[in-house]
Amino acid sequence: KKIGVPVHEIAMMMAIALRFIPILMEETDKIMKAQMARGASFDQGKIIERAKSMVPLLVPLFISAFRRANDLAMAMEARCYHGGEGRTKMKPLIYRRRDFFTYLFFACYLGIMIAVIV
Repeated sequence: KKIGVPVHEIAMMMAIALRFIPILMEETDKIMKAQMARGASFDQGKIIERAKSMVPLLVPLFISAFRRANDLAMAMEARCYHGGEGRTKMKPLIYRRRDFFTYLFFACYLGIMIAVIV
C-alpha cells in the first residue's frame, strides 16, 4: 500500500501460477499417453514434424487449463474473494518498549550461550 504496488494480488497470482505447474505437467502426461495410445508419436521425425505432432497435445491441454482456471475463478468468487481490498487485522501491531527489552534480553542470552560454548 505504501509504495503503490498491489503486493497481495501479485502474491496470489504467483501462488496460483506455481500451484498450476504440477497440475499441468500431470495433465500433459495423461494427454500424451492417451495420444500415444491412439498412435501419435512425439519423438520421431525432424523438429518441424515434432512441433506439428504437439498440436494434438496442446489443444486439449489449453482446454483443460482454461476449464481449471474457470473453476478456480468460480470458487474464488463464491467465497467472496476480492483481492487485497478490505483486508483488515483484528488488532493492529504496535512495536512497544516491552518488545525492545525482549529482543535485547534474548540477544544477551544468545551472546552468553555462545561465549560459554566457545
